[in-house]
Formats: sequence, C-alpha cells, structure tokens
Amino acid sequence: MVTYQRFAPPDDLRDLVEHVWLVESPPLASLRQDILIPNGRPGLAIALAEPGTRHDPLTLTEWPNTASVFGIMTRPQVIGQTGTSSYAGVEFKPWGMAALGRDDRLVDGVLPFSDWVGDSTTAALVEELRGEPFGPSRADRLAAFLKPRLTEVPSLPLVEHAVGVIDEAHGRTTVADVAAATGRSYSTLYRVFTRSLGIGPKQYAEIIRYYHFAGGLIGGDAAATLSALHGYYDQAHAARDFKRYTGVSASAFRAVQNGIAALMHGRSVQDGARPGG
Repeated sequence: MVTYQRFAPPDDLRDLVEHVWLVESPPLASLRQDILIPNGRPGLAIALAEPGTRHDPLTLTEWPNTASVFGIMTRPQVIGQTGTSSYAGVEFKPWGMAALGRDDRLVDGVLPFSDWVGDSTTAALVEELRGEPFGPSRADRLAAFLKPRLTEVPSLPLVEHAVGVIDEAHGRTTVADVAAATGRSYSTLYRVFTRSLGIGPKQYAEIIRYYHFAGGLIGGDAAATLSALHGYYDQAHAARDFKRYTGVSASAFRAVQNGIAALMHGRSVQDGARPGG
C-alpha cells in the first residue's frame, strides 16, 4: 500500500509553499509507472530510499528521480519505480521558483538538488530526513531546511489575484475575464505571469483546466460528461488535449494504475482510499 501524507507549511513559508508531502511504499515486486500530470505548480522531490526514474515522453529522455527541483510542467512526465519507494517533497505556489534565486523559472526543466545547495548539503539532508519517522517531524525537518534557503520574493498581489481567479474557475475562464476581474490589461497580465511563473495566463489556465479534467477521469466519470463539465466544445477536442497533457489516450489512462496522478488529486486508485494528512 502506498502511504501519502501532506502537511501545511509553517506560517512564514505560506506565501511560497502550498504544502510539504511524503510518500512511502513497501518494496515493489515489479516496475510501477505513473503519469505525473501538470498542475501549474513547481516543486522539489527527494528520494530517501531507492530512486526511481523520470521519463519525458516528448523528448524520450530519462533520468534518475533522486533529488531535484522542477519548474511548472506543460507536458506530462512518467515516474518509474522499483524496490522500496520513499520520497519527501514540496509543492510550491505557482510563483515559487522565484524564491530559489534563479533568473529562469525552470518551465519543463529539472535542476539537480545538488546544483542548488551542493553535494554534501544534499547528502546530509537525505540522512537527516531518513532519521526522522514518516510523518510530521520529517515534513517539519524539510521545511526547516528550506526556510533560510528561499529568498524573499516581492509581494505579487496581481499574480496571486489572477491565479486565484483561474484556480477557482478550475481553468474554465478566459484571459479577458481574468483581466476584467483584476482590473488590468492582457499585456500587463502576460508580462507579470511570464516574469513570475515562466508561462502566460492563458497557458496556466489551460493547464489548470486539464488538471481538473484528468482528476475527473481518475474518479471514473464518463469522458463525454467531463467534456461538457470542463468547457470543451466536443469530446474530440478534449481527447486531443488529454493526450497533449498526459501522453496517452483517455481510455489508456483509465486502464492503468496511476497512483501518483491519483494522489495529486486527493485519492488513490491503487489503494482505494483517501490519503491522510
């Protein structure tokens, strides 16, 4: 059984961090592959047991899923895992990459954790996290490690407002509507989004809309119904977007076990239970 927990960050990290998460499972007898669906959030993940792999179905590149920082994804990745699985990670706010002190926002990019803090610091953190039991103390330790290493990001009320409008609408809104809600022009929205997130507001809305669409498929709803519910004018349009964001067809997606994808949506298909935390 896969155990997944997530924890609210300390108050002084809430402007940058959505939550801290932990995943753990007993040894896997065979390769398990899960589709990681874009959700508009950058993050980091640290392997505490046997590292799996990450695979980009567009470029066909694959790399070890050891300890890395990644920006907002605009396309899926496939997580492969054998052996014992144990990870600790953080999901940032959409603008959270700015806190790493980098000029780029790592959109569709992955940065080895050691390139950010150094090899010895990364190794020491892994050992410290392993020394904490699975649960709040491990999450607290990771948050404490990050606190002094995240740079202060200037207040972004316009970005926060626009992101909130798009998130609340599950992406089913237009940039014109977002601009009207925030009282700013499209050009202003585009400029602040690309500077803060690395992508524009229209692309962010597309990602969020599809994230919720995929969540409905995980729940087993009919694709035709979802097409109507999530603003697609026909099922063929939804199917094209689905393959764009997951790398497979909707029917293939429902036919396989997508544990990590399900966990991201607050449920576990494999385990048939809601994760705690």
